[in-house]
Amino acid sequence: MQIILLLYTFIIHTHKTQAFISSHDGLPRKPSNIQTKVTRLYESGDSTRDMTSLKEWAVQNRIEISSKATISLNSGDDYGIRLNQSAKGMEKILSVPKAMVLDSEKLRMEWNDEIEPALNHIEKAGFKDSGLNFILMLKVIKEYLLKEESKWSSWIASLPQSFTTGVCMDEVEMSCLPPFALALANFERQQLETFSEAIELLQNGNSSLLKEKVDPDLILWAFNIVTTRCWRYAQDLNDTDVIRPIIVPIGDLMNHHEPPNVFVRDSDANGNVDFVLAHDVTVEDDTVSNLYLSYGLTNPHRFLIVFGFVDTSMPEIFSQLIFNNPTPELINLGCNDRSKLVYRTSDGGISTTIWDCILFTLLAQVPHEQDLFYTAAALENNMEEKLNFHAKYALEESMTLRGHVKGTVQELKDLIDKIDSVAFPDAHPRLELIRRHNVFLYETFNKVLQRIEARCQTEVMRRRGLNV
Repeated sequence: MQIILLLYTFIIHTHKTQAFISSHDGLPRKPSNIQTKVTRLYESGDSTRDMTSLKEWAVQNRIEISSKATISLNSGDDYGIRLNQSAKGMEKILSVPKAMVLDSEKLRMEWNDEIEPALNHIEKAGFKDSGLNFILMLKVIKEYLLKEESKWSSWIASLPQSFTTGVCMDEVEMSCLPPFALALANFERQQLETFSEAIELLQNGNSSLLKEKVDPDLILWAFNIVTTRCWRYAQDLNDTDVIRPIIVPIGDLMNHHEPPNVFVRDSDANGNVDFVLAHDVTVEDDTVSNLYLSYGLTNPHRFLIVFGFVDTSMPEIFSQLIFNNPTPELINLGCNDRSKLVYRTSDGGISTTIWDCILFTLLAQVPHEQDLFYTAAALENNMEEKLNFHAKYALEESMTLRGHVKGTVQELKDLIDKIDSVAFPDAHPRLELIRRHNVFLYETFNKVLQRIEARCQTEVMRRRGLNV
């Protein structure tokens, strides 16, 4: 039975993709007062990162760094941890005592009732899942204000003081973001504003957690420190499963790469957080090898907005497909799993999950065949039968996907052209980074489009041949 292709716009969002974070899309109604720089650490005249005392501080606090590793003291992108000798897989590179880890859940229990008004405000604003991030931000602020009296003072002095994240972007830069990145940037900005309100609430309530006025610049800085340097993980704490964010000093110097060559080994039963080599690493002559963790997969928008960098080496990226009101069967096929709804960046390859979800949705017009396809694809794992269905409806599913991809390609091209036409680009220092992000996406989606066009052409020719 012929599939009615006009219905596909009701099945998949058009290329003007709606925000994937509910109730936090759209630009702020009023210009934000968010600043992009933080005041100099400890009011010193040196605005650069101070890495000089970090190794000594680590020794004083029983942080163990392998003799084969070194902390990079270079500027720019060279901050990090490197291996200067060959090492075997499973070898421990860094071990940080739990006493030096900033653990949000432990802080919440320590501060108990004093933190509740702020957390209640954050929950009412729709950011309940971010409450523990706020606690980490408050901890960073408190230790910063202690200056040299803080036991983390050397670590704090080593932290970056300016960022290229979404909360630091000006309105011109924001206007050059693709829809998904813009939605995430607005989410981050609104989260920051809510955290600022929560801090003001604590101050007005004469909380002992904050004994002095906190400058907005310091709030912004602490927010960036937490979002770019913490990670969430699940552990058992007091017989309850808690997914909580933590910051591990010095461990936070590990940069991102996929695949990583370092993994974190940790549990509540251990006294340390250990960073261990994932495999053998060979270092020849006088060279060094950078050590990396993985910050996650497939979402370049998150890297740009949350962390402030662009990773053009990503093997796969999220397709930006969102299926409206998915059925349990469609969810079972993977329509909500963004790690499977991906395009291959090298050649525009399209994941099987994408084709499965599109075809299942289209076959809603042919219920009997939809049932047969679902049985083959999800229940019996009958690959031959599933491929037969994809071959039968190759043109219909290709044309459905083509509309979304073609629109995204044009959207990205328009944004690149917009950046290139900005009169004074130097006044917007993050435009170059945004442009690299947009070009990376444009090139990938264009490869996908070419692959779809070729598939459509092949299928049209095949059907014409059958009709002769």
